[in-house]
This record gives sequence, structure tokens and C-alpha cells, in this order.
Amino acid sequence: MGNVKRENRLLFCALALFFFVFLESTLFFQTNLAQPGELGPFFSQLPIQGASTLGLLAFPLKNRLVGEKGRPVFMGAVTVLGVACLVGVAFASSPLVIACTGAVGFFLIGLAGATVYWATCVRSRSIARFATLIGGSHALGVLAQIPLLEFTSNHLVEAVVLSASIIALGVINARIWPPRSALAEFSAQREQRKGKRLESSKFAGWRLDHMTPRTAVIMIFALVLLFSVLFNTLYAFIDIGSPWTSQYTNITPRVLMAVGGFAGGVLFDLHRARYLGIAMFWMMLLSVGAMLGVEAGGPYVVGEVVYFLGSGMFMTFYTTVFVWIAQFLRAPDLWCSMGRALNNVTAIAIGAPALLVINLTSPIAVVVLLVPLIIGINALLFAAGMLDLNPRPRGGETGGRAGKQAGAPPGSAGNITPGQAATSERTPVASEAAHGIANGDMPVKSSATDHVPEAAEGPAPGAAPSVDDAAIDPEAHLADFAGRFSLTPRETEVLAAVTADERPLKHVAADMGISLRVLQRHLTSLYQKTGTQSRVGLTKLFWE
Repeated sequence: MGNVKRENRLLFCALALFFFVFLESTLFFQTNLAQPGELGPFFSQLPIQGASTLGLLAFPLKNRLVGEKGRPVFMGAVTVLGVACLVGVAFASSPLVIACTGAVGFFLIGLAGATVYWATCVRSRSIARFATLIGGSHALGVLAQIPLLEFTSNHLVEAVVLSASIIALGVINARIWPPRSALAEFSAQREQRKGKRLESSKFAGWRLDHMTPRTAVIMIFALVLLFSVLFNTLYAFIDIGSPWTSQYTNITPRVLMAVGGFAGGVLFDLHRARYLGIAMFWMMLLSVGAMLGVEAGGPYVVGEVVYFLGSGMFMTFYTTVFVWIAQFLRAPDLWCSMGRALNNVTAIAIGAPALLVINLTSPIAVVVLLVPLIIGINALLFAAGMLDLNPRPRGGETGGRAGKQAGAPPGSAGNITPGQAATSERTPVASEAAHGIANGDMPVKSSATDHVPEAAEGPAPGAAPSVDDAAIDPEAHLADFAGRFSLTPRETEVLAAVTADERPLKHVAADMGISLRVLQRHLTSLYQKTGTQSRVGLTKLFWE
């Protein structure tokens, strides 16, 4: 349990460091480049936004080519080169040199950020509230910039702080970079789910289980794209000095974005993301309404507060949803950072046109032009089931075998929504008991004809089952437990086998067709995820 918590703390620190390095390096680069003209700050974004996006998208190549023994050396080289690029930006006098050096540096930052996203994706199942972790780390990274506002004119102080942060990020990345086997595990799980609908315990509130992973990612991609177009267009309305640097150079927007990001993470984790769609829908409407109010002569502070709260929430949204959906797709190490990449590309594509249109057209007319965009977002949210706070029960949620007969599809037990049928076509607990009876290698309390009720009673050592325990459907109970603790399919099978009876572990391993060592490794993972210390404790927790 301690190792899991330690790994999650390192992951949180890595995410916060990446957000801080990305945002502060953007400000540092723009200050040093200092492009003149109204659109100068925007054009200064082009080399760094584009380069960081390329770094994010290039990570899968790095993830596959760099061996595990060579990863510390590789991360060390990336860190040293990143610091060198920072020094180049600080002391170069030629705008061309600054732009080229900054582009290389942000490419490396993109690689570092993708490493963190990939680690988050791999460990997401062991993080009970990973949307909160993402939102909290973003808030910390944004707020960490506030002390540096006093030193924006002192490039040396900024360079020292940024260099230390880059080095810390490189060290932590070398520690949390998932092994190559993570890709193989995701691939195996994807093959098990091949052709099946999307199921997830963490995001059951989305009700995306009526879609295949391919359909779901298309919908998520479209949602993030439309939201990104909307927020980047609305951002052009925010005229605080330079519209492209205000969120980095003023305290108020920074605090609001931090609050919005953290609040979004907490809200998204409630009831398995049931309120995620509702929250984003209302933030969209409030942001548009606030901008209209400001243009109509209303208080500017209202528009600023609403917009930047929504912007922070949107950042948590696009990071979380792509980190989550990546595990179901081919090339998960690419898709996990797609949210950041997509937002970067949209900011580049929308920025200049939005500013020009707003300067040449009535702001009210521009907002009216956004109406089709708002309708499109609403339609996608509705299709994804993200606007339904009281969704209809699915096939497997009516309980056990009835759900199967109704056509509930089997899915990955590690991503089962509570109440759904388990992965296997047979009831895991009952089938393990029946298998043991058939082989005559374990004592049982019931005959082969009544093994299902016996399994339902939960034979926890030394514990007498209650009346309520006897009424539990074993299938639904196993699925619910697997969903609550984010168990993998194999861990769910092990859980069913070790809690079904008191057989020696070597007999359990033999029946499952695995070695005792592998079984013990899965048990260790079960103990860590459930907070138990022994088989007895695990069994008691499972049946209580």
C-alpha cells in the first residue's frame, strides 16, 4: 500500500512540475522574444506551441526505442539539453536564435509532459480519484508561478527556478516512466475486449458503455475540439494588456484557473463522473453569457471570473478524458497526451483569425456565430449520455444472469461498471468452486448441485454469512467489487478463486493454470489496491 501511495505522490509532483514548467517557460520565452505589434504575442506562440505538440506526439517513438536500462541516461540527456535551451533563450540576442532555441526546448518539454501523461494513464486504475489528482496538480503548477511575478524582469532568477524545475522533472520522470510491459498489458486487455462495448468503473456516469472504444474516442475528440475552439475564441474577448499572455502575467486569472481546475477534478470524480457533462455544459453557457454581458456593458470582473474558472475546468477535462480513454485504444502512449496536443493546435489555428474577426466585426455577431458550435457541443454531450443525471439501468444492472439473458456483453473485469456481468461466461466464484469439486482436490460445504448458493454466501474463514449475504448475486457482487477497486481482469479471477474457499494457494494456482509465484504477485497487487494485509482480510472485505 505504501508503494502505491509513494508512486502516486511522485506522479502528482511530476504533473505539477510539468504544468509549472510549461506555463512559466511560455512566459519566459515570450518575454525574451518580445515581438512588437498587436499580434506579436500570438506569433511568438507559434514556435513553442507547435514544437511542444510535436514533442507530445513523438513520445510513442521514444517510448518504444529507448530501452529500460538506457532510460535514466536518456532522461539525463534530455534534461541537460532542456536547461541549455533555457540558457540560450535567456542570453541570445537574435530573435531567430531565440525562436529556434525555444522550439527545441519546448519539443523536449513536450516529451517530458507526454512521459508524465503516460505514467498517469498506466497508474490510473490504482488512483481512486485521478481527476482530482490531475486538477490538483494543475492548480499547484499554476499557483507556483505567483512568487515569480515579482521577478519577471529578472531573467536570472526565472532561469534558475526554471532550471531547477526542469532537473526535478527529469529526475522524477526517470523514476515513474512505465516499463515496456505496460504496452503489452494494455494490448492484451484490448484483445480481450475486442468488439465489445466500452465499460469503465471510474467513468460509469458517462454512460458510454453503449459505444465501442473507437466510437467513444471519436466523440471525445470532437467534444474537446469544439470546446477548445469555443474557449480559445472567447479568450480573444479578454483584453487585459496582451490577450495572449494575460493568463501568465496576472495573478487574478491564474488563481481563477487554479480554482477552476481543482474544482473540476473534484466534481468529475463524484459519482463516477456523473456530473462531468453537466458541469462542462453549464460552464460553456455561463462563459458565453458572461462575454455577452461584458460586451453589453456589464461588469468586466464577472466575465473574467466566469471565463477563467471555466478555462481551468476545461484543462482538467481534456487531460482527464484522454488519459482515461487511452487505455482502451491502440497506441495508448500517444492518445493519453492528445488533449494537450489538440488544445495547442486549436490555439494556434484559432488565435489570429479570432482576433482579426473580433477587430473587424461586432463582438455580438461573433458570439452569434458561435451558436452552431454550442449546439454541436450540446448534441455530443447528449449522445454520450453525459447530460442524464438519472440514467436508465443497463442490461447487467438488473442482476446477474438476468442481465446476461438480456444481452449484456461481457467486458473487462478491470473496467466493469458496478452491477454488470463479469468478464467470464460463467460465474467466476461459482465456476471455481465447481472446478475444484470436479477435480476432487478441495473440501467443500455443498454438493455440485448447490454450489451457486454456497458461493453467494461468501465462505469467509471463521465468519458466518448473514441473511443479506445469502441474497447477494455473486456475479453482480464480484463486478461491483472489481469496479470499486479498479481490478484488472486477471486480478478479478484471482479474487474470485481465493475468496471462494480455503484451498491452499498452490491448488488455486494449479487450477488457474498459472505458477504460484504469479498468483502471489496478483495477490500482492490485490492487497495494495484494497488496503488489506492477508487472504483472510481480503476475503472478509469481499464478503462483508
